[in-house]
Amino acid sequence: MSIISLCSILESSRMVGANYDDWYRNLRIVLMHEKLLNIIDGPTMVAPLDPYNSEVTKMYEKYKEGCLNNKWIILTSMSSKLQRQHQDMDPTVIVEHLKKMYDGQSRTTRYLLSKMFIRSSMPTKDQVGPQVLMIIELFEQLEKLEFKLEKEISQDLNL
Repeated sequence: MSIISLCSILESSRMVGANYDDWYRNLRIVLMHEKLLNIIDGPTMVAPLDPYNSEVTKMYEKYKEGCLNNKWIILTSMSSKLQRQHQDMDPTVIVEHLKKMYDGQSRTTRYLLSKMFIRSSMPTKDQVGPQVLMIIELFEQLEKLEFKLEKEISQDLNL
């Protein structure tokens, strides 16, 4: 798969804030393909103290090039408002900043869906079908937010 087709994934789901989880998952896929995931996951590399050590200098230059590529991929996958806010940051700082800003939203959504599921009850005269479909839909929404329940537990809770 080429970088162009992978970047089209990011462009189709541009980071606007509310879609942080999906955007971050897609970003990691693109960076994994480009072998740049270690830039945002690994430690930050500092400039070598000995500029005459050619091996260390080459590693640092490769790291800086990877940072620029990461930054390009991250910024092109964001809304213009977010691009302006983050254009002067390093890629690791961008990801950490976005995580602080938007990661709590998915946790809140998971909480609200869980609460809605736990508090759901079926009136005695209603049909079972619509209630089961509603609970299945809640399970699917929770799974999209990476809240996994074992199959047996979800069936028991549903019953």
